[in-house]
Amino acid sequence: MKIVAAIIGMGIGQKHLEAIDNYKNSMVKIICEKKKNKIKELKIKYPNKIVTSDEDAIFLDKQINLVSIASYDQFHFNQILKCFKYKKNMIIEKPLCLNFNQLKKIYLLSKQNKNIKLTSNLVLRTNSLFKEFKKRINKQKIFYIEGDYIWGRKEKLFGWRSKIKEYSLTLGAGIHIIDLINWLTGLKPISVYAVGNDKITKNTSFKKNSLITMIFNFPNNILVKVSANGAAIYDHYHELKIFLENQTLVNSRMGSYVINKDRISKINANYPDKKNRKKLIQNFIDTIKIKNTKPLISLKEQIDLMTICFAVDKSVKLNKKIKIDYL
Repeated sequence: MKIVAAIIGMGIGQKHLEAIDNYKNSMVKIICEKKKNKIKELKIKYPNKIVTSDEDAIFLDKQINLVSIASYDQFHFNQILKCFKYKKNMIIEKPLCLNFNQLKKIYLLSKQNKNIKLTSNLVLRTNSLFKEFKKRINKQKIFYIEGDYIWGRKEKLFGWRSKIKEYSLTLGAGIHIIDLINWLTGLKPISVYAVGNDKITKNTSFKKNSLITMIFNFPNNILVKVSANGAAIYDHYHELKIFLENQTLVNSRMGSYVINKDRISKINANYPDKKNRKKLIQNFIDTIKIKNTKPLISLKEQIDLMTICFAVDKSVKLNKKIKIDYL
């Protein structure tokens, strides 16, 4: 089976193109970009591809069987609906959508269209360091986890993100750490209490919380703290501490190591390991082409992850602990 793909949005979509084009009889046929000055550049860079500002050219092309949605977050939902309507498999940059009603609609359509596959680009699952962490974890012995998504690029908050009513740091940043912890433990949280503030960005165009801190209750009496920190003067980083009964696993700006009672040992694995990020998209292509290929993230995991994120934002809004009701 040949994969004939299209990309919507050539910001992060550039990385999608690099993962898809020429991978196992896969090709990108159409690039959709709304910025006029960028269209000119793309036509020069990719003379053998169709470059257009009209996304409907993608959905009406019967050859296209995979659509990569890398547009701004507020466009994801309607583009997903079009993919279902025109029977296109899809890769969606996180988040899938911006509210719980949209998520319920996506979940219903996915159950009604089981032949259409979709995935979200949650790349920390491909990281060799975190794979090493996963090997070392016995979930029965974890008692506490801290995970911090440190944005380190505060200026990015003041562009298109500041203009989206339902944008949140949970959906744009914390989602990666929440997914990472779900994947590492093989568990999902029961409840969450979250708070946020806009102390650093209050007098800017970003009129939302630029810091959100979440406390999750997981099964087996595991407590998990996650922060989405958009205001920090810091490197862009995914910091993680996993506290086990007899040792602690750490990824921090100071390095990656395991702490035992009598020694500290470096962990020899790559972080941020960007070269492996394309493997999530390529695994998804394999699930389309090769029967019984196991996806790196299942559809249910993606729906559950979004449910958790919406519960976090609800907790911030209501200032109370929220039981997470999964679809």
